[in-house]
Amino acid sequence: MIFLDMKGKFFMIHSRNLHDESKPYLTELTNGREGVEPVISDSSAKGGTNMSPSELLQAALAGCTNMTARELLDERGIPFDDIFVDVKMERIDGRTVITRSVKIISSAPDDVIREVIKEAQKCYVGRILTGEIEVNDE
Repeated sequence: MIFLDMKGKFFMIHSRNLHDESKPYLTELTNGREGVEPVISDSSAKGGTNMSPSELLQAALAGCTNMTARELLDERGIPFDDIFVDVKMERIDGRTVITRSVKIISSAPDDVIREVIKEAQKCYVGRILTGEIEVNDE
């Protein structure tokens, strides 16, 4: 799987099974960059104790939206107390439906915050998930 980071550089995500007999689906995910700790995923359907792959997808959208909101607030000099992003993913009538909620706690006018939220919803991961996706298997 190849991703494009915020600086336009390509990197690959690598996964490997950790061969833990007590947790047979434990998987380590790395991006190959120095100093970046691996992420551990597990199958929640099989009693896993770490985030499942679908939860990691939701986390990617929530994290990207949160970081984009923070960047927009900083760029515009808008003070804020906190940023909350909640993401829920469910299957409805055979379709995957993702619901995202963004809340920014700020003393800035509501229309300014609404505009930041609208722009933050166009974060990189959000654009991937709302665009046309192609997965090529080698």
